[in-house]
Amino acid sequence: MTKILAFDTSMSCPGVAVVEVTRGKPIVVAVSHVVTDSKQPHGLRAEIVEAWAVMFIAKHGASFDVIVREDFQGRSSRQNHPVFSAWGAVDQALNKFGLSFTTPAISQSAVKKAVVGKGKAEKDEVAAAVRRLTGYKGEFATDDESDAVAIALAWAIKNGLIKREG
Repeated sequence: MTKILAFDTSMSCPGVAVVEVTRGKPIVVAVSHVVTDSKQPHGLRAEIVEAWAVMFIAKHGASFDVIVREDFQGRSSRQNHPVFSAWGAVDQALNKFGLSFTTPAISQSAVKKAVVGKGKAEKDEVAAAVRRLTGYKGEFATDDESDAVAIALAWAIKNGLIKREG
């Protein structure tokens, strides 16, 4: 079994998922997200993201084979700063458990290509592909939760643990 922790990291609504892959079958173990208030300073919002990530990691055993996140390339420092602040917050949460990202980040288009079959897939297509691949029947409270699962699945597909459907 391979236990994957995957983050769809943003400052406004980051998502996280734990996906276990056993003999080519991925199972969604847990998903979560947190919403921050854009009226609050970045420092406070980053603290909220870190606290949420700490609680999620602690709840799910802090024992993962793979820890991965989606890559991000903003066009300006105004776009980059909030995302990179959230990245730092998640890094801090992982560090509290002696953990760190174990693999390079995966681009948004590579996640969509691996999971859906096209790099410009829409959010609903990603969620539908996640459900087909995992059999997940639960609710995704936000697209960020299904996106986090997709990041885990993209890593598993890229590394030959599972195959994307036709």
